[in-house]
Amino acid sequence: MAFNNVGPLTFLAPGQTAFWSYTYGADHGTQFASADVKAPNQGAVHMADQQRKRKDNNGNATYFVNIHNQGIGGCFHNLQGGGMS
Repeated sequence: MAFNNVGPLTFLAPGQTAFWSYTYGADHGTQFASADVKAPNQGAVHMADQQRKRKDNNGNATYFVNIHNQGIGGCFHNLQGGGMS
């Protein structure tokens, strides 16, 4: 299931990184998250990497992703993504 506009708006200046996590009450399989980049954009280019997953003994699954601003200006973002089906 896809998702957009999830989480608080987060500003990244050039060279900054945001560390995100999101949790489901069950294992949703492979998930991918990237930056849902907002306008206005001052020249930001947001890159998602280091996708990770933790599954707890109670069945909860937590997913992690880092978002880096590789652009020449800043911009707000939150998350978008979904499963690999």
